Amino acid sequence: MQNISPSAAKMVSYYYPLLMRYATMVTGDRNESEKIARCVLEDQYEINGLAPSKLLRVVLKTDVLNRAFYFKQQQIFNRPKIRNYFINSLPPEDDSRS
Repeated sequence: MQNISPSAAKMVSYYYPLLMRYATMVTGDRNESEKIARCVLEDQYEINGLAPSKLLRVVLKTDVLNRAFYFKQQQIFNRPKIRNYFINSLPPEDDSRS
């Protein structure tokens, strides 16, 4: 995320501290919160370039909350890490079945 547009950089500088603070409240781990906030912003940038919209704040907050709870579940229940894939990164379907 080094070479991003100025508008996206403005969004990152605005949302990153908020998302990190929100994740830290849930996880209690500042290092993991930094990873979560960064990953959420990178994924959203890849999906739509962090274009301003009415729902951007809700989407980012929901994604941070989900990832923070996955982290807590992993700690509490000693589970393996849950992999979250967004739609654009799913492998193509096998057409040979049809």
